Parts: sequence; structure tokens; C-alpha cells
Amino acid sequence: MAFRRRLSILTKMSPKIATKIARTIKFHRSEQPYPSQETLGFSKVDVRVTQNFDYNSVPTEREFVSGLFMTGLIILVVAVALAVGVTWYTTRGYEPQIHFQALRTATILPMIIVPLCVTFTGFRALKDYRQMLLVSRLAHTDEMTNLANRRAFMQRARTLFAETDLSFSGLCMFIVDLDHFKKVNDAYGHEAGDEVLIHASQQMIKALPDDALIARLGGEEFGILAPYSNVAEIHEMAESIRHHVSSKPCAYNEHRIQVSASVGVGIAHPRDTIGSVMTRADNALYEAKDMGRNRFVVAA
Repeated sequence: MAFRRRLSILTKMSPKIATKIARTIKFHRSEQPYPSQETLGFSKVDVRVTQNFDYNSVPTEREFVSGLFMTGLIILVVAVALAVGVTWYTTRGYEPQIHFQALRTATILPMIIVPLCVTFTGFRALKDYRQMLLVSRLAHTDEMTNLANRRAFMQRARTLFAETDLSFSGLCMFIVDLDHFKKVNDAYGHEAGDEVLIHASQQMIKALPDDALIARLGGEEFGILAPYSNVAEIHEMAESIRHHVSSKPCAYNEHRIQVSASVGVGIAHPRDTIGSVMTRADNALYEAKDMGRNRFVVAA
């Protein structure tokens, strides 16, 4: 909306005409799920995680700048055409020398004024665009672990469920909960608990294939959605998650804090929804807790 208002101001057009011109700029969606990651200074872990989530609705920075350039070009052409047309009509009865001099001036002035105005507005728009990217990332990222948050996880999960034919392709969900996490906070403090969460999230990333989606759902609970080809692969992933978390203690100051994880697994069937699979995974997690923790249970 702000972009169209700036367009209408620059061209002295009505908002309706400016809107039509703005809509002629079509951004082609890139395969890169999140734009200009290097610009925002993401770490390798950030890129590894955010690439699993759907940011295709946002153009890359190159596409955005190209759109601004094309918009400026359209504005320039329209401004020159209007200036020349109005000048020709108003000076058509003058002497030829004055007439052609007026037309020359009408051609040159827009070519000076419009690029200056578009450049200024473009820099402002680019700044707003980068700020929008940062806000979008913060809205979909857990600040502590740099994993996706629950909102981003659920959005992407719904998209995958809608796009996947569960009769021919397999999807499974893991709900991972760190065992006795409250005792870590009580014994070492909340700062140590934060370090344990970060450490556990990094261990889970190492345990998972690249096409798995991982997010911190809240507290010490994590959600993972991954494709699979057979039930044995599900067991391997669940055991890999459990083993990676429990086998390497978290180093905090002079302490080495040992944690383990319980894993509940829900397998998606045809006509399942993300809610029904998550419920089965939650029930499996409770069963793993009741059986003594530090294990995984696959729901039927």
C-alpha cells in the first residue's frame, strides 16, 4: 500500500492508476526459501533450519530491486510521454523554434527529476523491505535456539499435509521432550537451562536428515516432521534423536550437564490432519515418559 502511495505521488496520478501500474510489476518467486540470508547475517545453523520452511511468498532482494527498477522505468516513460504530449498540445501554435525548444525541455526535465525521486523512494523502500525480512524472520524463529517456532512449524506442516499424498508418501511427526529439565534449572540456574536447550537443539539437527522440519514448540518440547520410506527408517531417526541428545553432555562453565530425551512418534495416514498426528505423537510421548524416559515410542 505504501509503495502504491509513493508511486501515485511521484507520477501525480490517482491512486487507482498508480495501483494498475504497480500491478504490472510481477515478481518471479525464487527457489530460495528465504531471501538475502547473508545480508541479515544468518549463521550456518540458521540457514540449515530456515531453508526447511516456506518463505516463497517473499521475493529475493535482487527481485525486489529489479521490480523497483522496472517501476521507475515505467514512471519515467509515462512522465516523459505526458510532459511531451501536454507541451506539444499547448505550444503547437507557437513558432517552430519555440515549439521544438519546449518539447526538448519537456523531454529532458522528467529524465532528471524522475530518476532522482525514484532513487530516493527506492532507497526508502529497500530499507523497509529489509526491515520486513527481519521482522518476518523474528516472527517465525525461536530467539534462543534459532530454530523455527511453533507458528512457523504449524504453517509449514499444514502446507506439507496439503501437498503430500499420504497414500503413496510417508510423513511422521516426532515430539521430543527433555527429561527432568526442571531439575537442570533448579540445580544450575536458568542460564544453564538455556544452554542445555541450545545444545539439545544442535544435537537434534545433527541427528536428522536435511529434509526434516524441526522447531521448538515451547519450553523444553521440540517438534519434528520428516518424510520416511519404511517403518525401520522411523525407528532409526527416533533412536538417532534420543542418542544424540543423551550421549553428549552440555558444557556449561565447569559443569557437564547430562540430559536425555523422550520421543513420541506419530505416523501420518490418509485422511489424517496435522492435529490428529500431533495428538498421537503426544500420547506416545506420555507413554515414553511413563515407561521410564530416555526412550522413544511409536504410536500405532
